[in-house]
Amino acid sequence: AGGDGRAPVRLALSLSGNSSRTVDAPTADGNWDFTTPEQGTIVEGDVYVLVIDAVTQRLKYLVEDLRVINDYADQKILEGTMQRTIGNEQVRLVVLANLNQNQIQGVSEGMQAYLNTMVGNTAVEIYNKLVYNYTGPTPWNLAERRLPMWGISPATGVPPAGPSLECKLYRAVAKVSLWVNGKQGLQDTKGDFIITGITVNNANDKGYCVSQAAMSGDYYTAPYVPAGARTQTVTYSNLNVDKSYKDRIYLPERLVGDNPLTITVNYTYKGKSKKKEIPFEENVIRNHSYLYNITSVTPDDFDVTISYAVVEWKSETIDVPPFK
Repeated sequence: AGGDGRAPVRLALSLSGNSSRTVDAPTADGNWDFTTPEQGTIVEGDVYVLVIDAVTQRLKYLVEDLRVINDYADQKILEGTMQRTIGNEQVRLVVLANLNQNQIQGVSEGMQAYLNTMVGNTAVEIYNKLVYNYTGPTPWNLAERRLPMWGISPATGVPPAGPSLECKLYRAVAKVSLWVNGKQGLQDTKGDFIITGITVNNANDKGYCVSQAAMSGDYYTAPYVPAGARTQTVTYSNLNVDKSYKDRIYLPERLVGDNPLTITVNYTYKGKSKKKEIPFEENVIRNHSYLYNITSVTPDDFDVTISYAVVEWKSETIDVPPFK
């Protein structure tokens, strides 16, 4: 790459497409909770690669000139330039994606410029500053707000460290879905069960783009919540749901506490309008998928079986080929 001390770097970002993850819920269609292409979207101009010194854990610089050279349905190939490593220098690559639409606190001149001001800071210091905002009552719309993601390469060797460096990306939100009888619906001769509205009460209004909580294997086991997070209400109205409401509810992480998160379901059954409050008795953890399955209904109430994924919501993989 010439004598200017720079070298090309190529990243293969594998997106989940329509991949799925098994969940523990009784359904007739195979127990699948599908991940949509929109939930794995990453676009040029909104992905950032930080080069972190593996010894000091400080930001050295950002990979520059990132551009998409191939854009497939399930994979994007990006190229950029980084500085040549010398001596025994060891680095790790941190990938941040989908920050521009998420109202990151403190950003005024653009994300690239903001991240460049943090050269010399530790990775932890940078992570603590990357807080996204999600204010209700307007629901999260993937067409207007992509899901923030983060990942870091596990390898710390001097490049080239092998055939590739692997980096998994984790979404900074959890996904919540409501099913009606395993997505089969509840009907009888006197009237169908129809969900007309959903209200999420006491959801957090912000979250960290990067979690520093403990992990077990490839998934987080606890939430990591900004100290200034407040509660809010998010409303999904004018619904006509008889089988499932999925891929619409995205929530920042939240700890179960004295002011628990609840889900209010407005519904009609046998010509009458009613509502039911469902307690959310789990911690809300990023990259997890929570399923609420309404299994039966009486004239006065309904029963809910709650199932949630104990492994990560399908994560993305970035392979970094050798760079010289």
